[in-house]
Amino acid sequence: MSGFKKLIREFFIVVFISWIVEFAYMGIRGVIEGTLLSVLEISLSFDNAVMNAVVLSTMTPKWRKRFLTWGMLIAVFGMRFLFPILIVSIISGFSLGETLKLAVEHSDVYGKSLEHAEPLILSFGGSFLLMVFISWLFDTAKELYWIRFFEEKAVKVAKLGEFKIIVALFMIFIVGLFKKSDSIILAMILGVLLFEAVNFIKNAVEFFEDRDIFSGDIGWASFLYLELLDASCSLDGTVGAFAITQNLIIITVGLSVGAFILRSLTVYFVDSGKLKTLPYLEHGAHWGIGGLGVLMLLKLFISIPEVVISSLAFVFIMASFYSSLKKGEEILENLD
Repeated sequence: MSGFKKLIREFFIVVFISWIVEFAYMGIRGVIEGTLLSVLEISLSFDNAVMNAVVLSTMTPKWRKRFLTWGMLIAVFGMRFLFPILIVSIISGFSLGETLKLAVEHSDVYGKSLEHAEPLILSFGGSFLLMVFISWLFDTAKELYWIRFFEEKAVKVAKLGEFKIIVALFMIFIVGLFKKSDSIILAMILGVLLFEAVNFIKNAVEFFEDRDIFSGDIGWASFLYLELLDASCSLDGTVGAFAITQNLIIITVGLSVGAFILRSLTVYFVDSGKLKTLPYLEHGAHWGIGGLGVLMLLKLFISIPEVVISSLAFVFIMASFYSSLKKGEEILENLD
């Protein structure tokens, strides 16, 4: 069986099982709401699947498998279930047990509590994702350009110094200037700090590996980076899910199906070698993640429909996919 056919079969199996669970829990309404949540997760995080594939392609088969197993457990029970409960617990002052009971027995109150914590979630996630984009945009080692006007000029500016730090601090300053909230500013600083810390660890591990200083399996560094990237990309969808339903079980199942499909798609991109034939897809993913980060911060000031957020990432991905196909055609014509 080809890789693509196997991928489609896995999709249908997982979706069918989720429908059974959702129907048993809430009937046809649960199936409809769960399916909508899966679509929401996929549309918001498709660019993340491409980004994950770029990092995953540098990892060993063992860590790729762990990304689908351990990583899936972290994605499902960590980010889609436990993390929102932890946030509400911190904000409300309730214990984790009390918050879990609140989520199960009084989902409407729990949903409102999570919405109250949304500014902090958006601040942290938006700043982390923007750091992912900014670090890529101002990477002096980049040689391939897609949106040349911006990307080439950004590389030239980056050669003058650490311009990404100026952009990050300016971003925090502007949001803090208008929101005047210490908690939001601290959440943004934490997002930037966490990105830099993880990126430092990842680069340090690679540095030592190149010089044979480290011994043993060090795939955990890239694994950690992938999990944090996935977590940041899922934050907006986790909060936005309450616009569809306030039932924690349906939310967890629906978002988890979307997360599984995206992770399977990530592995398919790597195993099939599709990324090598689509050189601009990574660019589109980064622009999509940058756009998501900007919109998450804008949501601190204005209401933005989820369809707008998901459409922006989709447009960047499809545009980069088209450009990649055109570049392939040009290469073939030159060979002829």
